[in-house]
Amino acid sequence: MSIFAERLKKAMQQAQITSAQLAKTTGIGRSSISQWLSSKYVAKHDKVVTLAQALDVEPEWLLGATVPAAAAPAVAATPAIAPELAILWEQLDATGHKKLLKKARKLVAKAEVPTGKKKGKKKKKHQA
Repeated sequence: MSIFAERLKKAMQQAQITSAQLAKTTGIGRSSISQWLSSKYVAKHDKVVTLAQALDVEPEWLLGATVPAAAAPAVAATPAIAPELAILWEQLDATGHKKLLKKARKLVAKAEVPTGKKKGKKKKKHQA
């Protein structure tokens, strides 16, 4: 089960609300909520915000970008993850996860390279 599905289910239990009641409250279709609960899909950002408001939780928490204070490691805080990135991650399979991590590592490595003067040919000024 995806983090989103687990947290959606947990938030619904804490709010003591059924999927039918959540659908009525939010205006989101029952079939969409059912598909999210079964991990078939992850809700788009606007729907996550709507669900979070109805369930009185943070959208980032629903997406798995943050952890409850009790579950957080005592050593160091984990930086927040952009909700869009969490949504994309949930939609990928294991192969997609590997590809995304490989690309991310390349971007980080590229960003860590100190920027100096570019080496290349100097342009000569034309005199009239």
